Amino acid sequence: LYIPAGLALIADFHSSKTRSLAIGIHMTGLYMGQALGGFGATVANEFSWQTAFRSFGIIGVFYSVVLIFFLKEKIKAPDLNTVKDKVQKLPIFKGLAVLFSNISFWIILFYFAVPSLPGWGVKNWLPTLFSENLNIDMSLAGPLSTITIAASSFIGVIFGGILSDRWVQKNIRGRVYTSAIGIALTIPALLFIGFGHSLVSVIGAACCFGIGFGMFDANNMPILCQFVSSKYRATAYGLMNMTGVFFGAFITDFLGRSTDEG
Repeated sequence: LYIPAGLALIADFHSSKTRSLAIGIHMTGLYMGQALGGFGATVANEFSWQTAFRSFGIIGVFYSVVLIFFLKEKIKAPDLNTVKDKVQKLPIFKGLAVLFSNISFWIILFYFAVPSLPGWGVKNWLPTLFSENLNIDMSLAGPLSTITIAASSFIGVIFGGILSDRWVQKNIRGRVYTSAIGIALTIPALLFIGFGHSLVSVIGAACCFGIGFGMFDANNMPILCQFVSSKYRATAYGLMNMTGVFFGAFITDFLGRSTDEG
């Protein structure tokens, strides 16, 4: 519920000169949360997984109260009542019809979904891979893996945001090229993550993957903004995110079953 509305809100506040960097800075918050989430393994090891879930959940509840009071919508029209009337009269399925009739949306939907397979596979199974490949306890592997990929993704989204915002001023495909470079970086990273058994190779691969995927993450919504109007951006990103999570659920379960079957 949060991500589509949040990114669409940020996109409304920023022009093409700063949009990717703004999205990238926002994504650093998600990566910071993932890094801290790695300590959930440590909390679960010391107490229980129920305690870990409740503790982080309570923090989220308090954070939502902060958003209720301080998060504001950007209204472009001078008459707020006119804006509300237009929103209320917009048919609920019109956005879906507009998007699904746009061939460019199908392309970026596919482009977003396919990297979700290795993306979610790595994020969900990296602690286990660190534990098994490096022969360390999960309470240590959890924070080490999530902090590594979160820190590198932090670098990726900032660098990718700055590069994309500058490149798109000279070439309309600048955001696409930046995103493609990021995806390309994940290819050697996946190989080293899979075959590496030393601390240097595994962490190096995780860093390379995080930087690449960070560049990819920072540019999905800005690319979407180039051919989807502000009315339908949240709907479009919601569909993209849903598809990506479905792919992620499939690959996480598939890898788990494959491991169990040897």
